[in-house]
Amino acid sequence: MKILLIDLENCPSQLNELLENLANYSQVVICYAMSGAKVPIDWILPLTKVVSNDRLKIIKMPTVGKNAADFGIAFLAGVLMEKATKKTHFDIISNDTDLDFVVDLLKLHKRSANRIGKLLKEKIEKIPAIPESKPVEIPEPATITPFQIYCSHLAKYPNKPARKTTLLNSIKSKFQGNSVPEELLTELLKKNVITINNEKVSYNQQKINTFKIQE
Repeated sequence: MKILLIDLENCPSQLNELLENLANYSQVVICYAMSGAKVPIDWILPLTKVVSNDRLKIIKMPTVGKNAADFGIAFLAGVLMEKATKKTHFDIISNDTDLDFVVDLLKLHKRSANRIGKLLKEKIEKIPAIPESKPVEIPEPATITPFQIYCSHLAKYPNKPARKTTLLNSIKSKFQGNSVPEELLTELLKKNVITINNEKVSYNQQKINTFKIQE
């Protein structure tokens, strides 16, 4: 079950949506203190039927004053809450944020409730939709290998180790005893960065520049 309470004083244009509201709500309650709102003659017959079966209530406050309709809605919301089942949902149409207190009280009593501000609704509808952005793919950082590190090391120094033993010691010193010297030496040979002839090491500068860390 859904109940709609309309602050006609605050939202007079809501009367234009009355027939639509009656189709969507089990009961509609209109509250006002002073209003010059009119309905089309064609509505008289359908409205007479919903008034007679208690689906539409039009309540005029006995006195005209500031926030009179607000107090009326607060009172009527309490009366209807006592009569309706706990599963009943309440909507209050008003631009007056003070009626949020009524919504909060309904929720405090375990009722589903919401205030619909027409001005806010119109502003939201005018806001252009923000296009959905595609997620940015962040590439994984490249892994720098000991082979690249040592090629960069060789690229910086013109006086490179001349013999295999000296080269192995240089690798050990660079990586502070990590177990990479023999493997790294094998990779340097395999990728033609170096050649070894009778323990003498020769270097291919072009290969060194290819495999060093590119800045």
